[in-house]
Amino acid sequence: MYISKGMVIKPSTEDLLFVTRCGTDFKLTGNLADIWLDGRFAFAQEKPEQTKDIQYLQRLGLIEQRAEQNSLAEYQILTQCVLCAANPKYRWNILTPKEAEVLKWIRYAGLRLTAAELIYLQEKKIRPIESLLYDRNRQALTEVIYTPENIQDNLLELEMEHSPTRKETIQIILSLLRKKRILLL
Repeated sequence: MYISKGMVIKPSTEDLLFVTRCGTDFKLTGNLADIWLDGRFAFAQEKPEQTKDIQYLQRLGLIEQRAEQNSLAEYQILTQCVLCAANPKYRWNILTPKEAEVLKWIRYAGLRLTAAELIYLQEKKIRPIESLLYDRNRQALTEVIYTPENIQDNLLELEMEHSPTRKETIQIILSLLRKKRILLL
């Protein structure tokens, strides 16, 4: 299973796709374009004949993938992605209150929150209030999320694998992606 990272930057077709990620532009054609498009708004399933192309796109940083196909693998894949708010042309998609809350965190947190950090905020029922949002409150938010028990490398990610809110928060992130309200970079 895999998901695509990056965003389309120019008018493209299914045969010629222009994608950017982290300041690098890519031109994808044929199978590479098809594979990237399949994972653009949701997890896609790898077909045996796509293995080499998927590995190539992963080396380019345009795909994150795992062999397993379960909710834990989805979480592990999303922890390798940067979640960014999109600026949709049309906002016709209605958001649930939980989706609106997660989007507010992603859009206004003052730092790029990871999937694990969003799960932590949901688990602890921490709401996106003024004193935790924007650049000026970046340190306050960091101190709310990271404690002496979880500040070590990847400890929060490991803890959130077992969070009771993991599946729900991942589904919210995926819903925001489908509704084109966030991008994965």
